[in-house]
Amino acid sequence: MSKAFVNEDTVPEDVPAIGSRPSEPLPITREGYERLLAELNDIVKDDEAKQTRALTLTTIGATVRIVEPTRDDGGVGFGCEVDIEDEGRTRTYRIVGPDEVDAKAGLISAESPVGQALMRAREGEEIEVERGGRSEVWRVLRVRL
Repeated sequence: MSKAFVNEDTVPEDVPAIGSRPSEPLPITREGYERLLAELNDIVKDDEAKQTRALTLTTIGATVRIVEPTRDDGGVGFGCEVDIEDEGRTRTYRIVGPDEVDAKAGLISAESPVGQALMRAREGEEIEVERGGRSEVWRVLRVRL
């Protein structure tokens, strides 16, 4: 996960720094890429902090590839929205790339433990999810692109 879209105070120490991007492009949804470009376009150039953010966004923009939502063999794939039921609560998650994660908005990385548990799950299926050191069972209610 990149520090680009998260509060630096909450980033685990094992997360690579912004300057260390992989050689292969990372996946990003079209909406995430458009948000990134919109933020870049809104930055005022004479503010030093915003110049730094502009450089970060430019670096990210140059090291991602847009991946259209897919249903992996009819199950959850990258970019899908998934409605789940967990202990009587219904929640919606969207599987996204590491540069667009926003847990409060339900945007979770395909590489995260929750994202991995959801990938390829099908509607009606129960899956086991590891969260906060404990195992939970979720029912997949709906998968949509």
